[in-house]
Order: sequence, then structure tokens, then C-alpha cells
Amino acid sequence: MKKLPPSKLLLPLISLAFGSLSCLSQPAYGQVLQGGIEERVSPLQDKFRIGSIFSEDLLPGNHKIKEWYRLPVWLTGGFESKTLKLTTLLGAIESKNETSCIRGLQADKTGTVWDAVIIPNYARVKTAGATDFDIFEEYKVLESTAEKFRCEIKYTALTVDDLSHKILRAEKRSEIQELVPTANENVIEYSKQMRYDQDGKPLMHRAKKLEVMLFHNSKFKPLDQSPGGTFNYKEEFRSYLTESGQADLIPEDLKETKDSELPEAAKAKEPQ
Repeated sequence: MKKLPPSKLLLPLISLAFGSLSCLSQPAYGQVLQGGIEERVSPLQDKFRIGSIFSEDLLPGNHKIKEWYRLPVWLTGGFESKTLKLTTLLGAIESKNETSCIRGLQADKTGTVWDAVIIPNYARVKTAGATDFDIFEEYKVLESTAEKFRCEIKYTALTVDDLSHKILRAEKRSEIQELVPTANENVIEYSKQMRYDQDGKPLMHRAKKLEVMLFHNSKFKPLDQSPGGTFNYKEEFRSYLTESGQADLIPEDLKETKDSELPEAAKAKEPQ
């Protein structure tokens, strides 16, 4: 198996915990050919095209939780990966790929762990002399069982020069991920990735096959608020279960929102 230094890897695998990096939105981009490959996707906006000056002010805001979904017990808690394997017609290429993620935000009355789909969202990865930005546009859970977890992700991938701030690479990507448990509590993540240029034309005739071993390093622990304070996951989860007709799954500690958790505006309206 060949090994490449990190700077040589052109197709980084997205290992997503969509409680911290979540997305779901827009319809399919274009006509789908046999085998699931789209003939074309919509072109990138001018601000995200090669040669344009990039600013983080252009990244999406107004992050919102679109939905919640169940996770199999083996896909909860903290994970880390160390390498990525890319399979091509010429063989397998392995590269350093150090990432970490936490999967699962809240648990219901039965103990089942749930994660959230958050849109819009993005991820930032520092590389040699540049920074990669993945802007997530769609996240769909296709299957979540005791044997496997499958999802589809669509996103825009940019590489930005750190000095000039010019966009060096601009693509749209579509990825199908399948995660399965191993005998020692770790998880293998298989992905098939399609890439399209900034005009929406395919850059390949068949999907790239990627593989990552996710090492389980911590047990699930409920996260009541996002690190930046944008979301009150505890309250959002209670509201979701109530509005979706699943109130019987609300844990006892979530059935009534405590006064200390009410927003200041709500407190001001309470009778004195």
C-alpha cells in the first residue's frame, strides 16, 4: 500500500458528527444517470469561484436545527481517526488523516441517542499554505439500524490561499457514507465520493472509494448547549419530540423547562 504525506491528499474524507456539523436542505441538484451519478449539478456562485477573493464573512450564517435522528448505540460518543485509505484502479493509497468528532447530543426516555441536522454549516481544515472550507448544503439519513448507518452529504469544497485569500480550488461534491461497527467497539466508515467542477460538470466517471477507521475514545454524554451558546440542545430536543408527536419519549428532566433555562425575553413577560 502506498503512503502519501498529508499535503498530497486531494480528497479528504469528511468524518461528520452532524450534531456539531449538520446539514439538510435543498433538493437534488441535477439529472441522475444510471449508477446514481448526476450528469450535472448547479454551478457555483461567483463569490465561490476560482480566483475570487475569499472572506469568512461569505460563509453561511443563521444555523438552524432542521431535524433530529436516531443513532445506533455503537455510533455514539467520541471518535478519532488517524489515516484515510483511497482505493483507485491502481491500488490503495493511505494518508495521514487526523480528525475527531462527537456523535450524539441528547437521549430520549428509552435511552436511545439522537443527533441533530444543522443547516447551513461549514467545516474548516488547515493545510500547508492554505485552508480548506467545506460548506454543507444537504445531509440525509438513508438508514440507521443496529447493523449499519448510511447517509448522503452534498457540499461545496474550497481551497483558499492563506496569503492572497484567493480561491485556488472550487468544487461541488456528493458523498454517500456507510458506517459499520467492528468487534472492538470501533467503527469503519466507507465513502463513495463524486466531484464536480465550479461549472457543475463531473470531474470523474466513477465515484472515489474512501475508507477510515474511527477509534472509539469516549462514551456518550448529553450536550445541553452548543459550545458557542447558539443552541440549547436540551430545549430544542424537547420541542422536537413534542411537535413530532413523540412526547412519550421525553425524559422526565425535560418535560418542563426550568425557569433558569428560559430566555430573558420570556422571563420579562411572566407576571410578577
